[in-house]
Amino acid sequence: MKQFAWSGNPKIGWWKDRNMLMLYHGTHIDNLKLIADSGYIKAPTSGPTANWVSMALEPNTSLGYASMGGESAFRAAGAKASHIPINERGVLVAKVPMTWVLKNMETNFRGNTDGTRTRLTNKAEYDEWSKTDQEYYALTELRFPKTFPTRFIVGFMKKDNKKFVIEQTTTASTIKKLVLEKYNGI
Repeated sequence: MKQFAWSGNPKIGWWKDRNMLMLYHGTHIDNLKLIADSGYIKAPTSGPTANWVSMALEPNTSLGYASMGGESAFRAAGAKASHIPINERGVLVAKVPMTWVLKNMETNFRGNTDGTRTRLTNKAEYDEWSKTDQEYYALTELRFPKTFPTRFIVGFMKKDNKKFVIEQTTTASTIKKLVLEKYNGI
């Protein structure tokens, strides 16, 4: 899976006007290989986000969800909630055809507050917005039932931009790759 440099302020435009929509999903970096190998991002089975995969329209929201270990896990933990350090968070980047998004997303914008729901449904509000797209779409999300296919994932980002090798095998070629990365500063 390709690692991209952190890009926290993407130019999005009105999200429904796009042919391809970039969506983001935050997770612990230990989950990246499992997600890539499984063929999908799987929804949690309990809690407020049970049976829904949340995808944000900008990466900072996903990075925040990754800090909690996922919204359902965070809420279930209550006072014992843990914080995932920034160097252990990854944000999956997906490039999705708008036709697929509109056909498969939850259409009531579940998971959004009234304010963020309006930001996804009122183009006139977007047209009047004078700040960045990242600020406009902050905390908005689209939800998809049960799973989100990895065929749309084009890579991942880490805010600390440190190189992260997803491949966890110890073959000779992997060891050679890790040694080269260390000595070449990759």
